[in-house]
Amino acid sequence: MDWFRETSRLTELAEIGCSAAREVGKLLGARESMSVLELEHDVKSEGDFLADELIKEHLSKTGIPIMSEESKGIGELGGIDGLNWIVDPLDGTVNYTLGMPLSCVSIALWKGDEPVLGVVYDFCRSALYVGGPSMASRCNGELLRVSDITEMKSAVVGTGFPSGRSYVREELDRFAESVARYRKARLLGSAALSMAWVARGWLDCYEERGIYLWDVAAGIPLVLGAGGVSKWMEGSWEFPKGVALAAGRSELFAEMESCI
Repeated sequence: MDWFRETSRLTELAEIGCSAAREVGKLLGARESMSVLELEHDVKSEGDFLADELIKEHLSKTGIPIMSEESKGIGELGGIDGLNWIVDPLDGTVNYTLGMPLSCVSIALWKGDEPVLGVVYDFCRSALYVGGPSMASRCNGELLRVSDITEMKSAVVGTGFPSGRSYVREELDRFAESVARYRKARLLGSAALSMAWVARGWLDCYEERGIYLWDVAAGIPLVLGAGGVSKWMEGSWEFPKGVALAAGRSELFAEMESCI
């Protein structure tokens, strides 16, 4: 991570990411009616694509390649100095179209397969999360700290069942088995927001299988910058799907990882 010892450069990129997230949040918060495309286990709204275009306007100024859920641009993580922006313009689209206040803008910067910076903007609450391994995570300027829970049996986990995962009985049974290891489970419908809540200590940990990288790319550095442990692994999945784990304490993370 030597490239980011140059604090001014990291700060500059963080400011660009935060500015983009705020502008997109304004756009999404102001529009009361948007067209919706119904998919089998998901939806897409006009807001997804409008937000994507606006984010690209901001981030393209950096010259760093952009991988986005809406415009894809998926390949090997490389780009300038190995850098890539990884974006989900509207995470929690189903919640957004239903008027549920659980959606956000997610912008991440990675260097190869290493998370560098995460920006998550919860525009429903005007809560801007920013941070990473070399930048302490904050929400609206307030330092974040993860929880101290060390065992799965005592932990409240954030999780989900992503649209790209199979809905056959075997997969549903595997999901039920995985969440049964925890004290409680919470499905917010937004992976990025769930991981921001791990960074904030509102959730003890996060686990999701078959999740797309762009859904968790910003949350992972936020958890790391708040003192937690987090990782995205391809495992048996095909890129850009994988497994995402996050926990406040290394003991909890190790137990979670042993169950994958």
